Amino acid sequence: MPTVSDSAKIADIHYIYQSRPNKERADKVVGRKLGRLGYQLDSKNSDKDILAATRGDNVHINYSGTNVKNPRDILSDVALAVGLQQKNPQFTARKRKTRQIMREYGDDKDYSLSGHSLGGSILMNTLKESKSIRDRTNKAMTFNAGYTGLFHDSMKQIEKPLKKELDKKVSHHRVKSDVVSAHMNKEVAFGQLAEYKDSDKGSDLFEKHSLETFKEVNL
Repeated sequence: MPTVSDSAKIADIHYIYQSRPNKERADKVVGRKLGRLGYQLDSKNSDKDILAATRGDNVHINYSGTNVKNPRDILSDVALAVGLQQKNPQFTARKRKTRQIMREYGDDKDYSLSGHSLGGSILMNTLKESKSIRDRTNKAMTFNAGYTGLFHDSMKQIEKPLKKELDKKVSHHRVKSDVVSAHMNKEVAFGQLAEYKDSDKGSDLFEKHSLETFKEVNL
């Protein structure tokens, strides 16, 4: 299973697909960087939305965050902000793709999930809505996940046994001054919350929302 630091680094590497539209070239850069972490890229199942990588028996799946240049991502952000992500096609598509990847690899693998920003919100929704994904997932981490009061209301509608199961599998990591995940400081539907001081008190809001703080976590 990946550490917090490894998961954050994988999530950061995933953004290369957003900055390099040529997938073949992006695959080469992503594969090289993942290799430094001991992971092998699953190119067939990786794109700007989902990244799949393997290390031994571990199959790690990451959900990318918002691409501000992509209207589809902005619409997804709006959907989660008002708690209507169930009607958003991107949430559904990533859930479907995750099922497909897990079916390809089979039940004898150790699956882990991660997601930053919008990707963390999609991760939470995926685990809540899909029993097959939830049953296969051993560990899941979100980083500065998009989380509002209305999104919380939609997430918290689960029975106690399911919450207990997810509390053991899911951990949420956020910088205390991050505004995107701020509501987590008040309440979170499931999972364990870990909060971190700003790595640089003078950093702007974009830097506070980034993955830099988590890439240094020694857990």
